[in-house]
Amino acid sequence: MVWIRLPESSSSCTKRLKGCFAAFFLSLIDDYSIIFNIFTRLNIYSNMKEKLFKFLRFFISKLFLFNFLGAVLLFVLAFFALNMYLKSYTQHGESVTVPNLVGLPADEAVKLIEDGGFNYVIIDTVFDDKVDKGAIAEQNPRGEALVKNGRKIYLIVNSNNDELISMPQFVGYSIRQVYSLAETYGLVVGNLRYVPDIAVNVVIRQMYEGDEIAAGTKIKKGTKIDFVLGLGLSDKTTIVPSLIGMTYKEASNNLLDLYLNTGAVNYDESVKNKRDSINAKVYRQSPGHSTINEVNLGYNVDIWLTADEDILNASQNEADEAEEDNETE
Repeated sequence: MVWIRLPESSSSCTKRLKGCFAAFFLSLIDDYSIIFNIFTRLNIYSNMKEKLFKFLRFFISKLFLFNFLGAVLLFVLAFFALNMYLKSYTQHGESVTVPNLVGLPADEAVKLIEDGGFNYVIIDTVFDDKVDKGAIAEQNPRGEALVKNGRKIYLIVNSNNDELISMPQFVGYSIRQVYSLAETYGLVVGNLRYVPDIAVNVVIRQMYEGDEIAAGTKIKKGTKIDFVLGLGLSDKTTIVPSLIGMTYKEASNNLLDLYLNTGAVNYDESVKNKRDSINAKVYRQSPGHSTINEVNLGYNVDIWLTADEDILNASQNEADEAEEDNETE
């Protein structure tokens, strides 16, 4: 037997060969693993795709369409039923006219409200000189508004009592200042009487019903206060203006501007309530308007008022003709 001795380098080659075989087998194992994962994922995607197709097929199936149409029909029926109920409950399209209650006595207003099928609530009481005592001053909803039957009408009633204020101090003020302040306090400037005094057109005394009234005295709002004014050291005169067609307030202010007094105030039968008296206009005055004859400051001018438009028109025509005659003379 012959023994062959291999060189030492052949041992290292053997080791390298073993390493190559080991690496080859490991790479095969990795390739199989990748291939396995690919097939696994393909299988998962296939299952998902199949489930998605089944889900989509459900939406076009007779069962789904039947249930969907049934749900839509049920919703439509419920909508129309609810709409009809609400119309019936709220009386949709049905409305009634609210009566105009402002200026009416409270008992008459309440009767109108109840006869009309409304409800009412009195929410406040005020002092209002535009309507009679105990009358309706404001309402909500307003008169002639269209509302549902049974609607609540909110009322504000004018007080039956007089509003009291403290008498202000007018002594020492000019008549123009007095007029402005009196309106602020709710008082009425009454007659003006002039006496010789160095303080021209300045209040010397303030009077109520013929007696001097002190500042701070409680009086009714709307009370007429008379004043004594200084005339100066000479007698002065002024013309009488035309008051035809003016309201009482306008005529009174016009006279005050010329330092004249409003004398007797007369209303004819067309003036039936306080509102009529506010809107009534002068159709006659005494003394009449003149640009020639003058009167002393503080002179009284009587006026007659009416709410009849025919009387006012006739009176205005007469005043215009008289004015033309005066200009001709």
